[in-house]
This record gives sequence, C-alpha cells and structure tokens, in this order.
Amino acid sequence: LMGSRLRGAKLRGASMRGALLIAADLSDADLRDTDLIGADMRDTNLCGADLRGALFLTQPQLNAARGDARTKLPHPLERPSHWAA
Repeated sequence: LMGSRLRGAKLRGASMRGALLIAADLSDADLRDTDLIGADMRDTNLCGADLRGALFLTQPQLNAARGDARTKLPHPLERPSHWAA
C-alpha cells in the first residue's frame, strides 16, 4: 500500500497488520477500530483521519506520520508536535 491514494476510504474495522503504508494518503479516512499492529506509517498522511479505537496503534507510528488538528486520535495517544495546527 506504499504511496496508495486512499483519501476518504472507509476502512473501519479493517486489518492493516504489518501494512506498508509509507507515504500513503489516508487523509479523511475512517480508520476506527482498524488493526494497525506493525503497520509502517512513515510519512503517511493522516490529516482529518478518524483513528478512534484503532487497535495496537502506537505513539511512534503517529510520530512517523503526518496529521493535523482534525485528526481524531484514541486515548491516551497524543498529537505529535510537528503536525499541522
């Protein structure tokens, strides 16, 4: 899935275990309850994506991705400081 254009994709509950999402566009995607264990999210565009309830999502994955103030995150993960306001 490297470089894939998945803007606005409805991926709720999908298994993305170990997926190579490098530089993929997941902006405005519904990723609620998606299994992201081991997913490589370097430079993945998560602007406006909904990640609430995402399974096995880690802070290092978020830190490697791009997002913005509209990106919805599960607790207790924090918005990285380098994300757009």
